[in-house]
Amino acid sequence: MRIAVSGCGIAGTAVGHLLALAGHEVTIFEQAEQCQAIGAGIMLQPSGQIVLDRLGILDSIARQSAKLEGIEAFLLSGRPLVELNYAALGDQHFAYGVHRGLLFTHLMKLCKASDVRIQTSTQICDFCERENEVHVIDQHGTQHGPFDFLVAADGSRSRLRAAAKLSSRTVNYEYAAIWATGPCSLVTNRLHQVIDRTNRLVGLLPIGDGQCSFFWGLRADQYSGLVQRGLPNWKREVIEMCAPAAELLASIDNFQAMTFAGYRHVGMKRWHANKIVFLGDAAHPSSPHLGQGVNLALEDAACFADAINDTDNFDQAAVRYQKIRQRKVRYYQSLTRMLTPFFQSDIPMSATCRNVGLPWFPRVPWVRRRMLQTLSGLQNGWF
Repeated sequence: MRIAVSGCGIAGTAVGHLLALAGHEVTIFEQAEQCQAIGAGIMLQPSGQIVLDRLGILDSIARQSAKLEGIEAFLLSGRPLVELNYAALGDQHFAYGVHRGLLFTHLMKLCKASDVRIQTSTQICDFCERENEVHVIDQHGTQHGPFDFLVAADGSRSRLRAAAKLSSRTVNYEYAAIWATGPCSLVTNRLHQVIDRTNRLVGLLPIGDGQCSFFWGLRADQYSGLVQRGLPNWKREVIEMCAPAAELLASIDNFQAMTFAGYRHVGMKRWHANKIVFLGDAAHPSSPHLGQGVNLALEDAACFADAINDTDNFDQAAVRYQKIRQRKVRYYQSLTRMLTPFFQSDIPMSATCRNVGLPWFPRVPWVRRRMLQTLSGLQNGWF
């Protein structure tokens, strides 16, 4: 089949390669002038590792990444809030801290090896169907095609939801984060976070080679004021809260060296329509507090490619893909949305409830196991 993919990100490159590997003719359209990964570090959970192992790139990525034994979070006072160790699920359970660019580079190499065609500077905004084929339409009104169907993998702000006339509900969170990457020798084998009430959050994620991915949570409307106060003042505030971040912050000379990104949640009852299917953040974006975005996107890509191979029919494959994926995805979306106010919000009592309840949850064996399965990306639903 001739297949168009909108978006050259993690989901787009993964599904593009898998479909091309099965003998289909795949074209990826990317709005940027050059395909490159945006963002800093990611947590590659056991669920995402399964997909990368299937693609044959897990070992190479693991060698260049940081093996993570667990996660930890502390209050500003130094009191532990939560600590989870993957080993409680078994010796073979762990995550990797991976630079997003490393994963993207490997996926791009796979795409080139499987003869995926990539067309940059082309944002797909619409599509039309003629004679049981689909033509995609870019930002200039130019049509490309024909194709048998279109895969929308163009991220949380996908313009193709409206074009597909699929109902969706969007929640734009008031909170956002600043992301950066740099040297950090004091945090090596776990995600380290420090939390102050529900309005300040700092984290360090090891990503290999003595580097960490740094993030600072704040209200989105406070970013301009933070910049006006100046970089030195902000660095002092961060270091007072999280001393291990000092080494990384010393390598940052200006705010432009970091990435500022907001969060959004989009709920869609259907992830497919006639001749189009949505994957990854285009289908189910949420806040990053559970760190599952990339892992879910990789699973989406593998599941849909398998559905196409099994059915050789787009409509049947799209229905099968959503049927298999929706319970797990909705679990993670619902849980993320439920937890977000307890870490970043303007609800004062949220911090009190969190600080009282969260430290006790891992002490109950069944609850601890469920928390670890969820963190690992292995929980398939509420029950």
